[in-house]
Amino acid sequence: MIILAHDGSLYGDWVARYAVSFAAAEGDRKVLALHVLEGKVHRDVVEARFAQLDRACQGLGVEFVPQTLPLGNSVHRSLRQAVPHEPGALLVCGTRVKPGTRAFLGGSVAAKLLRMHQCPVLALRVVQPGLLGNPHELLLPLAGHDAGFARVWPVFQRLAGRLRTVHLLRVLPVHPLRRPHLTPTRKQVLRRIGAAHLSRVVADLAERLPNASLQVERRVVVSTDWPNEVLMQASRLKVQMILLGVSERSLAHRVLHGVGLEEVLRKTSCDVGVYRGP
Repeated sequence: MIILAHDGSLYGDWVARYAVSFAAAEGDRKVLALHVLEGKVHRDVVEARFAQLDRACQGLGVEFVPQTLPLGNSVHRSLRQAVPHEPGALLVCGTRVKPGTRAFLGGSVAAKLLRMHQCPVLALRVVQPGLLGNPHELLLPLAGHDAGFARVWPVFQRLAGRLRTVHLLRVLPVHPLRRPHLTPTRKQVLRRIGAAHLSRVVADLAERLPNASLQVERRVVVSTDWPNEVLMQASRLKVQMILLGVSERSLAHRVLHGVGLEEVLRKTSCDVGVYRGP
């Protein structure tokens, strides 16, 4: 099941295109759309947007199930109470800069949803609405953990059917004070470690999608600034989406301290998905 948290805005429609695209490849071919009536958007506007999304779903053979929710203690809690406990489901929501701040996640509903445990969550920053939720070129930065690719697989598999190329990126972080003293031999060792990890990911991917006509590119980079490296690679490769998988621990650190994640969301020229599994 695909669950959509829609805020009633035009931006929410852009995010919804990903949810609809995902649902078209699901077994149940259904989107459960949730909107909390908090008063910022008139109910008539929400219903008009939902009617438009319903027509888009009908064109793809997807069932659209809208549900408006009364505002409880907060938007986040109202959504949480309505989200079914289904580990196989995927909740799709949007994240964008809030008035008066430059933060995309800090204190947002999306950040709180990313930390819930009813089901996996994908928070999207959409900067290319013309893609209609169907990117063909994907950049997938990996942190080197053995479970890193498995963590993003529930989202990756929903994107895979429309992808032409996935660029696997392993950024090996080096402290700025150590970079001048990093010998060529040590750099080579680090690159071998990164290459070995990406080889395991490629083998895992081939096993999961044995018949996919998907081109897989690999890049290993030693850098003192992983967010900037991710952004540079995304620009150089002209990708349409960056998919970042995070654990609850790393998410909390990056949101609270503004490290990395916010910089990618703020400076990106392509869509970005931030994913956390159950």
